[in-house]
Amino acid sequence: MSVRIEKAGLEPRDQVVLQTARYFFESFANPEHQSWLLGLTCPTLTYGEIDGVRVASLVLGAVQAMRQARQSCFRFNNPHCANCARLLSEHEGLFMRSFIALREGRRPVAFSYAMLLCETNPVDTFLAAQTRLINATDALEMQPMS
Repeated sequence: MSVRIEKAGLEPRDQVVLQTARYFFESFANPEHQSWLLGLTCPTLTYGEIDGVRVASLVLGAVQAMRQARQSCFRFNNPHCANCARLLSEHEGLFMRSFIALREGRRPVAFSYAMLLCETNPVDTFLAAQTRLINATDALEMQPMS
């Protein structure tokens, strides 16, 4: 079940994480699109070149940790489709709910979302990767779009 992003309670910094993750998701699903390049660029628009690349790397780390824990296909919405990108897929929602719960200090809730997302496989590596991402994004100021 898809949810509209504006109803999902995502802050602007969460939306940067989601958009960046979508580019990486697409790179794994369709390598010929080379969307990983956009995944590296996306957070630089918000956090500047150096910090943005660091954020991109941490998003990729969380995506990779999730991919290693999951066994089945991950459903995501096309980051290049304006209408599609307005919605969170069920899997994207779990990814982001875990992220937000961790940021809010609700680790048991984050753990529950991560368990669902990772199909009851071990989630410690995934939660650690999300925690590193949260620590980085919380320490940075978002730059106004020019």
